[in-house]
Amino acid sequence: KKLYQLCLLSFLYSSFTTLLMAKVFPSEKERCQAWLSSFISIYNPESEEVNLQNRYIEEIPSSIASMESLTKLNLSNNQIKEIPEELCTMTQLKKLLLCGNLISCEGIPENITNLSQFTQLSLSNQMTYIPESIYDLNSLNYVYFSDNDFSSMDFTDSILKLTNLITLSLNNTYLNHIPDQICNMTFLQS
Repeated sequence: KKLYQLCLLSFLYSSFTTLLMAKVFPSEKERCQAWLSSFISIYNPESEEVNLQNRYIEEIPSSIASMESLTKLNLSNNQIKEIPEELCTMTQLKKLLLCGNLISCEGIPENITNLSQFTQLSLSNQMTYIPESIYDLNSLNYVYFSDNDFSSMDFTDSILKLTNLITLSLNNTYLNHIPDQICNMTFLQS
């Protein structure tokens, strides 16, 4: 019974917050950004996973770095254009899912290499090449670069530094052939 009451209270609070935000922030974009900021401020510091996909989020607030225990962050299918440098201070983060956004190569900070525990990265966006800093993420097991336009990209031997890679997804990247460097990655399983 207490669990039911807690769920009902949570639903009512959520509904009230949605109505209030509709009055204060008339556009969907403003509501979503305000919702994200309020979410971060009431975030349970013991939570390890956050799923905020399909929320019309345009930018990741720098306050996201306060979510120190976070290991998985799913911001897929939003309208994000860049990864803030503050996110790269989240040393516990292992999985970052950003597919279906508007992130270009310039939107990936150099200090992404600080995420030394990274095991999964999904960047199916508007990239035309893989930034060199990605190749320094040695702990990566799963990388999804699907739906980027790599038609004019030349793969370098730097990709061979990803020795823990199990899965490399390059679906719909307009590659004309499989680069030799990828053929030499005998540790890949898919």
